[in-house]
Amino acid sequence: PAAAAPVAPAVRPAAPVAPAAPPPQPAAPEPMSAELRAEGVHTPPPVLSHEVVDELKAVMGGEYLSLVRLFLEDAPKHVHALENAASANDMAAMVSPAHTLKSASANLGAMALSAAAKRIELGARQGVLPRPAVAVAVLESEFRRAQQALQALLK
Repeated sequence: PAAAAPVAPAVRPAAPVAPAAPPPQPAAPEPMSAELRAEGVHTPPPVLSHEVVDELKAVMGGEYLSLVRLFLEDAPKHVHALENAASANDMAAMVSPAHTLKSASANLGAMALSAAAKRIELGARQGVLPRPAVAVAVLESEFRRAQQALQALLK
């Protein structure tokens, strides 16, 4: 007699599965520490870098104050030139005063002003400065802040 062929077990349809419970809602995020917030987030430059000021004092002694005075006398001319160029939408005329303000303010530690001037200089050089009047208004605001901080050094 021949052996009987093995019989495959019958496949039963799977029993219906109840839908899974919705995933638990995440808890409210914990406030991030300043250290974590700083990662990957650009921190604006300071109005006045005390490191730069201290270095100027160390190198120049009391003479650094004459440099501050010269800047405070000269910078408004460049700000005014930027205002005029922006109102005329003259990108080429914005490059030189923005460059001068960028460098001079960085040398004195007015880093926020330097950053605003750098944005204008680069945008004007490349001819891609949207809303030049707004960029100059931001620069003017930073200039006023730097002016106050630098004037405080003279007292």
